Amino acid sequence: MKSPTLFETDEAVEKARAYVLRLLSRRAHTKKEICDKLAGRGYEQGAIEQILSMLERLNLIDDVLFARQFVEQRLRLRPSGRVALVRDLVHRGVPAEIIDRVLDDVLADVDIEDVALDLMMSRANRYRGLSREKALGRMYGFLGRRGFEASVARDVAHKVWSKIENEEG
Repeated sequence: MKSPTLFETDEAVEKARAYVLRLLSRRAHTKKEICDKLAGRGYEQGAIEQILSMLERLNLIDDVLFARQFVEQRLRLRPSGRVALVRDLVHRGVPAEIIDRVLDDVLADVDIEDVALDLMMSRANRYRGLSREKALGRMYGFLGRRGFEASVARDVAHKVWSKIENEEG
């Protein structure tokens, strides 16, 4: 029987490591996403903990960095309000205290009403020719689904409608 050596590794841990590195080569993941994916593949908790520990040691997973990059990218590519950002980060397993800290930090430099206004102005043509009530209702609904607060949605919808009326007027 062979005696254990310094370089002997657990085959399950090696397979899990290779799988996780493939995942991370495609996009960043949260600690919870990695944990869930490994558990879904049937890896034991011990192997999962070893992999997570290794990834943290190598700075390959960092929920704070993930959340910051996610929010910045979302604001740039698919503008959303705080409510939607929180929902999406919670869905990805980012802890609440990290979400609050990152959103406070990132959104401190962002005028969320300007974000919503830019978004609605890019869609303004969709509302031309509609009655005021119908257009405002659709704008409120769209901004609400994108996670903007009701007061922001109301103010932005009225500004966009005023611009549409002035252009048609």
